[in-house]
Amino acid sequence: MKHPTTRLTALILGSCAAIALLAALAGCGSDSNSSAGDGATKTVKVATLRQPHLFAPDFYARFAPPGVKVEVIPLENSTEIKSAVVTGSADFGVTGITSALQGAAQGEPFRVLASAADGGSAIVAGKARNISTVADLRGKKIGYVPGSAQDILLRLTLRAKGIDADKDVTLVKVGFSDMANAVGRGDIDAFSGAETGPSDALVAGKAVLVTHPYDTEMAKINIVLGTSQKMIDEDPELVQMIVDTHAKATDYMIANKAQWAAAVVKKYSFAKESLDMAIENIELRWSVDDAYTQQAAVLGAQLKAVKQIRKEPDYTAFFNRTFVDKVQVEGGEAK
Repeated sequence: MKHPTTRLTALILGSCAAIALLAALAGCGSDSNSSAGDGATKTVKVATLRQPHLFAPDFYARFAPPGVKVEVIPLENSTEIKSAVVTGSADFGVTGITSALQGAAQGEPFRVLASAADGGSAIVAGKARNISTVADLRGKKIGYVPGSAQDILLRLTLRAKGIDADKDVTLVKVGFSDMANAVGRGDIDAFSGAETGPSDALVAGKAVLVTHPYDTEMAKINIVLGTSQKMIDEDPELVQMIVDTHAKATDYMIANKAQWAAAVVKKYSFAKESLDMAIENIELRWSVDDAYTQQAAVLGAQLKAVKQIRKEPDYTAFFNRTFVDKVQVEGGEAK
């Protein structure tokens, strides 16, 4: 027979355990539309860039289920994001499709789960350069980032006007962040850039808009959500949860542009006037359909043509639409 003190101790310990369990359950019972608190049991790392069209992960916390904490990791470029996902330093990444495609062409197991944003590109020219149309770019110095989506859009846009990007213009390597200053200084006559670079130049009065280069077979595809094949194999439930969360966050940003813009300005100190202009040139989306994958194939073919990749990837493996096809929608929005 147990000693009374032993029984009392057991009762006390049992009561403490029950209280602790109730407290934990109470903590997990928070609103699913708010971020996970101290009781979070799962941290999901999502890599992205400090740009308005890659900002969806900052809204994931609103829609992640209880018990999940989303850690947003801003990196310097899309290549870093793709590499972080492939190596496991990040669980998911919102990144440029061009970098992801280049990695896939080398056999890297990066998989596109959903779209994130279309557009976000523009060709602008310096003032007083007598450039107002694409045809006027012939013979000019044009800033670009080799192998970027904006590089391919520029080439396709010039080709449509009978201009050979390798013979009829001078392409000058310029980082996206320096393009507005470069055209303002006169180092280049024009550039094919990513937001907010074009808007920065326009708002500063340094440039004029030549075109938004979307009238090609590549159209507007630009930013995607992806993960590794390993993540898909090992935790498909987590992948589905993140895709669902991404869809909800994206729909929220579409419906609440002012909140989206304000959040970007607050976190990354963008100039409000420039950002407001840039957002009008960005088309958020999360869906992936046959037309989208066909546009990606156009991009892949062009990357091969300019020797950015040796061969095109297996697009059926590169795109995994299993999870995005399961997102439930109501009234056109994810629910």
